[in-house]
Amino acid sequence: MSERAIAHSGLRRLLLLPLSMLLFISSACSQGGGEHPARKAMDSTLVITSLGDADYLNPVIGASVTSSNIFGLIYPSLLQSEFDTTTGLLNYMALDKQLRPPTSGHTTKTPKAALARTWRMAPDHRSITYTLRNDAYWDDGKPIVAGDVLFAYRLYGNPVIASPRQQYLAELEGAENGQVDFSRAVAAPDDTTLVFRFHKPVPEYLALFHTSLTPMPEHFWRNVKPDEFRNSPLNRKPLGAGPYRLKSWKPQQELVLESNHRSNLPKPGNIPQLSFRVVPDYTVRLAQLQTGAVDVVENIKPEDFRGLAGSKNPVDIKSVGLRVYDYVGWSNIDQDEYLKSGRAVPHPLFGSAAVRRALTFAMDRQSIIDGYLGRYGVPAVTDISPSLKWAFNEKIQPYPFDQQRALSILKAEGWVPGPDGILQKAGRRFSFALYTNAGNARRNYASVIIQQNLRSIGIECKLEVQESNVFFDNLQNRRLDAWMAGWSIGLEIDPMDVWGSDLEKSRFNFMGYRNPRVDRLSALAKEKMDPLDARPYWLEYQEILHRDQPVTFLYWIRETQGFSRRIEGEELNISGVFYNIDDWTLSPSRTLAP
Repeated sequence: MSERAIAHSGLRRLLLLPLSMLLFISSACSQGGGEHPARKAMDSTLVITSLGDADYLNPVIGASVTSSNIFGLIYPSLLQSEFDTTTGLLNYMALDKQLRPPTSGHTTKTPKAALARTWRMAPDHRSITYTLRNDAYWDDGKPIVAGDVLFAYRLYGNPVIASPRQQYLAELEGAENGQVDFSRAVAAPDDTTLVFRFHKPVPEYLALFHTSLTPMPEHFWRNVKPDEFRNSPLNRKPLGAGPYRLKSWKPQQELVLESNHRSNLPKPGNIPQLSFRVVPDYTVRLAQLQTGAVDVVENIKPEDFRGLAGSKNPVDIKSVGLRVYDYVGWSNIDQDEYLKSGRAVPHPLFGSAAVRRALTFAMDRQSIIDGYLGRYGVPAVTDISPSLKWAFNEKIQPYPFDQQRALSILKAEGWVPGPDGILQKAGRRFSFALYTNAGNARRNYASVIIQQNLRSIGIECKLEVQESNVFFDNLQNRRLDAWMAGWSIGLEIDPMDVWGSDLEKSRFNFMGYRNPRVDRLSALAKEKMDPLDARPYWLEYQEILHRDQPVTFLYWIRETQGFSRRIEGEELNISGVFYNIDDWTLSPSRTLAP
């Protein structure tokens, strides 16, 4: 799962009247004649709301959806990709080459933003060589060269930096011995030639996927020591080359990007400014969309569609999916013991797969879908989306809501009612806190139902809400025993960053789940040169996850987004809400002159 952005899909703090709105008001009162300054500002700025702020504007360490949406507009990419809805396969494109011919189910993305002109896969599939274009430049005028990609991969692979994308390097030379040998694995013999070497044959699609991590400007970052990387002030002033660049950032309030007039990857963004505004409260986001104070609000509730359509500033509702799912996470191991000693011992509550299955049986997941998502929700059984048609295991059925069966399993595991009605085992009550991030109305709704479901079988579930940056930091540092979050999955199946048994390399394995057969199936699947030949392995993989329930998979979400009708040219698909945002325009705005 590639960009495993934590959704984990929404991200909050005290609600403040945005400074930009205050400026609009004061300007309107102080000036007379000419074009209305507030209208002029609004015509040149697209306002997007989010539940919370970016964590890092650095693709090496950034992990949240908000961060990836933003740095995807700032930094260049080696390749472009497009998703084929007919097959569920991902295509890769350089300027002069693409992996697969397009079909009727492909999107309209062009390769003009790609740094690679072409590539050549070795006959033995143990290396891939890229030829880069020679007309791409960082925002400071320095050319983007093959050495920048090599430099970036050294960052991604540095254990001190601990990038969440370390698993992308698992096939490179030396990784089989525990650490990539960069003297052999990646080479940049000249500015436009880039070579990756693997310790085993790698299918072409996976080689393209794993070698297209975002490059970083070596001349800008070379003097930053690995142990200072995460706290470097350079993280707050990124040097990119994409259609937008950072203009300002007021943490927990607003981040503004401006069109990058230097960019030819593929071009400067049409809209002069993009404002990513932190608005934690859903009702406030909705009201601002209705009044025209903001332009884009994600995850609109279906019951609010009619009101938006008839509001003073009519809104278009668009949906796309299925890429995002919510889940309840369980610590499969005792996190305290692991952090203290490095030993992975079963968690006293959630260490048994049978107990985790019982918890899933105890939850009325369909009532959550019916009560909140309606036809925009689909029950989830694993993390392989039904949209990935070639690999999805349609034979697996969701566990039904069956509390008697849950109680029977728990009794067999030694959990019996205590004097206060709460289940207990060996003197320990089945009581825990379920954490989630603030500002996510969908998860708040689901967590209350889950709490009631569990209470009815004698499990005490206390609900705790944390400010999102705190919540995700606690997740990444494995400080939580139970939580509700979500994933925006990658469109290439590569699950080791989440389920890999090496917990130091699998930076998103917050659960501490370890299953050698899952590791092996993933390895076997990645040995197949044609992804369709890997299907049997992914079918078994899904059966194991369904049996082990390392998390309780809740539902896939057909994301519903609200767009102001002054936006023109937006194109939604499973690749993302802001898939072609550099092509959007604001009426009556015109394309920004270079």
